[in-house]
Amino acid sequence: MAATAAARHTIDARSGFYQRERRGHRGSGSHRDRRHPNAQHLSAHTISRAKRSRQLWGTRLVALAAILAAVVLAILLIRSHFRGDTLDAEAGLLASEINRVPNELEQAKQLLAAQEVERNTLLKQRIPGIAALDTSKIYDINNQYVKKLSFSTVGADHNTAITYYALLKNTSPAAITPDATLLLFDRKGLQTGAARLTIEAATPRIEHETLEPGETRAYSARIDPTRPDAPTYFLIEIRSSALPLSSGWRRRSDRPRRTSPRGAYPLSRPVASLVSTLG
Repeated sequence: MAATAAARHTIDARSGFYQRERRGHRGSGSHRDRRHPNAQHLSAHTISRAKRSRQLWGTRLVALAAILAAVVLAILLIRSHFRGDTLDAEAGLLASEINRVPNELEQAKQLLAAQEVERNTLLKQRIPGIAALDTSKIYDINNQYVKKLSFSTVGADHNTAITYYALLKNTSPAAITPDATLLLFDRKGLQTGAARLTIEAATPRIEHETLEPGETRAYSARIDPTRPDAPTYFLIEIRSSALPLSSGWRRRSDRPRRTSPRGAYPLSRPVASLVSTLG
């Protein structure tokens, strides 16, 4: 018992002394140096390892970012490549469409021209003597006393009309009374207007309708439309009306001439152009 108590006291004394010694020398560098002589070396090694670990993780992060950037760049390049191929294909289709449109337009023009010829043929068969109306053209009629004919458009919007200019010349040895009528037709061959060549439309003004041998006379008047469709064709009906000298008619040279100032009735420009072409 005594020996056991002495041993416990000795352990307790040592334990207490050891604890007091740890409490008294905690945080003392000399103690640590005395107990662990390699403490500074271990601390530097740990710091070096931590630094290398941080550097390694930094390198890994940089490499990962570079890989991600390369992947994104590759995706963008692939998309741009496919987009470029798509644009090239669209450009090729557009170019083919552009090349196809003129061909189709030319085919449509040829078809319209063929239909126009066919329609003109049918109209001429149905209405003999009909002709296409062109306001920029002077027609050489040369039928009996009607020599030339032209047209122009007057008015605007819905109030348009056709004005005719006709040139007559009596080349027969006898006096005649002109009897001619102009008829206008639309694209369907329906009549859209008519006008008779009367002394009211003569230029210069006259007092009688008789056209003496060798006499030249111009007529001009407006033809008001009877239908809303624009005239496309015209027809001139000319009737022969020679006057016999024994019927009581006198030549114009035998009649008293009406005197008027020279140039009192000047010719209009379209009529003057018709007269100049007569020769």
